[in-house]
Amino acid sequence: MPVRRTAEARQELRASLLDHARRLIERDGAAALTMRALAAEAGCAVGLPYKVFTGREEIVAELVGAEFRRLRREFDAWVGSAGTGTVGGNLARYARIFVTAETPVFRLVGEGGDAALDSAVGAVAESSGLLESFGTTVADYLAAEKRLGRVDAGVDEQAFGFLVTGAIHNLAAVGDGYPRPGLDGIERHLHAVAERIVVVP
Repeated sequence: MPVRRTAEARQELRASLLDHARRLIERDGAAALTMRALAAEAGCAVGLPYKVFTGREEIVAELVGAEFRRLRREFDAWVGSAGTGTVGGNLARYARIFVTAETPVFRLVGEGGDAALDSAVGAVAESSGLLESFGTTVADYLAAEKRLGRVDAGVDEQAFGFLVTGAIHNLAAVGDGYPRPGLDGIERHLHAVAERIVVVP
């Protein structure tokens, strides 16, 4: 029993510190996350986080991994929505999921310059399956709509999926200096795409 209580206490401490780390990032930005800052945020001794985490890299991997898995679940649920609403409306909803996916925690992904951190983030990205889903989600959705008879059988879902995903990713990733439509503009474009591929009753 003492061993079990110790394991439970360790998990509770990890969860508590991760919550504090998430709040720290949301309030002060990704660069603010250090082991010392985390201890101050949690109101504990500087050495306590090291009792359950090997270092900042492990905390970042845990936080980013949770975000990756959350987004993967959202994509899977979106594919499962085939047959409901309209194809145009569903493509617009995918754009909203994608464009609004970046949380303060996601900014940790692009820090760069730290081989250990990059390796930790890369490992959780691969294990989450999110990177693979970026390339297949729209195609999987359109294939499901084809099976339901709502998208024309002659549509190449792989080609449309590639184009739609690439366009949304480009608009979401480029800097503010690049001319781009807002989310409303993206949704109008996606509704226009849908009009070309849906089966008209």
